[in-house]
Amino acid sequence: MNLRLLESLGIAGAALILPVALGFAVARTVRRSLRADERRRVRRLAAMMRAHVRGRWSAFLLAKTADDATETEFWGALEGRLSRLSRGERRQLGARLERCRHVAAERRALLGESPLRREMAARRLGLLPCRRSRRALRTAVAAAPEAAAYAAARALARDADLRTLDWLLAHPELLPHRTAGQWTQLLRAFGRRALPFLTEAVEAGIDDLRVLRATLEALGLGAHAAAAPVIERHLDHEDADVRVAAARALGRIQAGPCSDALLRALRDPEWPVRAQAAWALGRLGRDEAVPALSACLTDRHWWVRRHAAYALAALRERGAAALRLAVQASSDPYARDIADEALQSIAPA
Repeated sequence: MNLRLLESLGIAGAALILPVALGFAVARTVRRSLRADERRRVRRLAAMMRAHVRGRWSAFLLAKTADDATETEFWGALEGRLSRLSRGERRQLGARLERCRHVAAERRALLGESPLRREMAARRLGLLPCRRSRRALRTAVAAAPEAAAYAAARALARDADLRTLDWLLAHPELLPHRTAGQWTQLLRAFGRRALPFLTEAVEAGIDDLRVLRATLEALGLGAHAAAAPVIERHLDHEDADVRVAAARALGRIQAGPCSDALLRALRDPEWPVRAQAAWALGRLGRDEAVPALSACLTDRHWWVRRHAAYALAALRERGAAALRLAVQASSDPYARDIADEALQSIAPA
């Protein structure tokens, strides 16, 4: 009796579970199919956009296809498959899609209440630069919460909008919590056209120390040789971090005429300045720096000793001779150790 009852319950349970399991399997298959269809539509839209910037697809058909796409498909094509478009190609697309409903929706979201949504809208609008979006992004830089304002500034920097750069340098208080590193990334994003502008700003004077350091770093990373005389003057700045940034920038520029100023910086009271000056002199490749760099091998601070030793190694013959002398004759064991390490880094001729 009990056995027959258990068999009946098992059959009934299987009858209930099987349709549920089958339903889950069907739903999973449908979801996979929908995702595959969406990926195909994203690829198709990206191909149309690419064809348009190459002159093989009409603006009318592109605009219609873009409007027919979902938000996910539209931005998925731009954020994923078209991430390597040049600035000119993005501007061309932006001009054609300025009135697209998806772009217009992001301009409205940029004025919304959600800070996270505004930040996303700024990033998206930066992918398709156009007149209306540029105006909306400039407004966001001045009035949005800091995270969204920074995203809007990055979007305008990607479009090399020097008007925004001028505004930011005049109003650094708009981004009060951004670090010097974030400012450096922002300034670099404006591209090489901004380097003469940044040089003029440094020469005129930048009061905010974060922005001043970031500007010096951006000029160095951009290897803007014309800025070397202006940067050199900041080796005497009262702020040690500014002096560090100036020394590093001169090394990156390989500003040979500034070697005397860098040699003086080896006597700076702050060890980070001495360390960066030693590194910069190694980049300049000037033999007259050998005696001063040799003296730095006995500095109290490890980073100064290390940068001086490797700078001597970079100077090849005279530098290597100074290192060998330190290994053989220095009374400082730390100087001997770092000189030997730097010697080992020199590739055999």
